[in-house]
Amino acid sequence: MSSYVAATGMSEAWVQVLDLVNGQRGGTATNVMVSISKPQEGMHSLLTDVVDGVLRDRGRHGVFTVANTIFPSALYNDPGFEWVPSLPSDAVQELDDAASELYEAYLDSLPTLQRIPANRGGTYFSRMISWPGKTLTGNNQLARRIRALRSEHTQGRMVSNASDITVEGEADDAGGVLEEYVISDTRTRGFPCLVHIDISVREGALSLLAVYRSWHLLTRGYGNLIGLARLQAFLCQQTGYAAGELAVVAGHADAEHGDYSGRAGVSHVLSMANDALAEDAVLS
Repeated sequence: MSSYVAATGMSEAWVQVLDLVNGQRGGTATNVMVSISKPQEGMHSLLTDVVDGVLRDRGRHGVFTVANTIFPSALYNDPGFEWVPSLPSDAVQELDDAASELYEAYLDSLPTLQRIPANRGGTYFSRMISWPGKTLTGNNQLARRIRALRSEHTQGRMVSNASDITVEGEADDAGGVLEEYVISDTRTRGFPCLVHIDISVREGALSLLAVYRSWHLLTRGYGNLIGLARLQAFLCQQTGYAAGELAVVAGHADAEHGDYSGRAGVSHVLSMANDALAEDAVLS
């Protein structure tokens, strides 16, 4: 049976969905949707520290390492302003250069990243900027979507659902990305768990919908949300739209009882997470 979580900020959303799935038989659930109304708010530092500690105690990648697979913010030299149709050409060039430098810096690092076995097929971000993500000369889906959305904005269109980013499947000769689920792919686990990102604009706000075939809520879930929110912020800055909803749909969501000492172990993590949220609320 499907489940739905709605929250204002990403930290609360992650805690709620983990709690929901942790309570299901076997710590898994089918067709889980999470809706975050203000994804650019509510990343609590104390919660991040808690999750990082849990992950590192088990030899896992930290929260921001996971987030960087979706959007490597450390490589982005943020110009500090957003695109608008009336922006002077030199400022537009500055935004374009910042984006280009991000893409180039990441692709320069791709051969090194691919030495890690899990990255042999590329990373999520490499598939966004050099589809299908295994080489340095693929189709830059992200740049194309930004150009298209700027065109829509210039024409005064505040409603659009014509953009998406695929991170699974095959590209056609023209660089299209129509086959999100290829018939030859019989994997039940492993990269890529994130298969598709849909971009919608409504009333001038840009929303993202990320589709996961499998979503590992403790090992990757919080970092995934941070990475997606950063990607959304980048798209909004580069296209001039406000930030709308961030939503995630997971065909299979997993609280990972087998890796985190069962329901009781995950409940302990949730207890620490809720304490961190409460403390953050007091400090703010």
